[in-house]
Amino acid sequence: MVPDSYFDRFSTPKYRSRNPLQRVLIRRFVDRVRHLFHQAEPVKSVLEVGVGEGFLSGYLSEIMPDIRFTGVDLDPDDLQLLQEKFSRVEAHQGSAYDLSFLSGPFDLVICAEILEHLDTPERALDEVLQFEPAHVLLTVPHEPWFRLSNLLRGKNISRLGNDIEHVNQWGPRSFRKLLESRFDIRQMTTSYPWLLTLLAPK
Repeated sequence: MVPDSYFDRFSTPKYRSRNPLQRVLIRRFVDRVRHLFHQAEPVKSVLEVGVGEGFLSGYLSEIMPDIRFTGVDLDPDDLQLLQEKFSRVEAHQGSAYDLSFLSGPFDLVICAEILEHLDTPERALDEVLQFEPAHVLLTVPHEPWFRLSNLLRGKNISRLGNDIEHVNQWGPRSFRKLLESRFDIRQMTTSYPWLLTLLAPK
């Protein structure tokens, strides 16, 4: 389980919040990611697209020291923080729309809380598929529960709870529709207020 001291290593407000419920939800989310990760084994190499400061890959790299981790993100400041905290995660600046500069292979590709920000998430999925990973692990906000949760805590009221950066909203049925032409869905599960999927390319 993610300890409190781990949250304090990050600058992102979501992780630095002292709200105990928020931390419980994030811990449950990480535990669910770990569960799906283990279902994808054997895994020797992982790519996380949209790695940010490294909350997921950093944690996984510390508890799984035999696995090679690579992270890509657009934000150079986040990547600098990633390198300072998690030297085992190989950091690269780049876009989810063009991953051609990376050298695979990768057994597992993770995109956590990224696709909802992209105008054309299909392009990003096609970029992931070029590495022919054995599995892909995706997480997105589970709608409408994510927006309702924001409304209940008084966040983004003028946008009916939707974060300003989110251009896509998915429930299980609509997310499955996005994925099923490219992937076999091994498992789709939830960790309130997120939706998680473990996939195998077709």
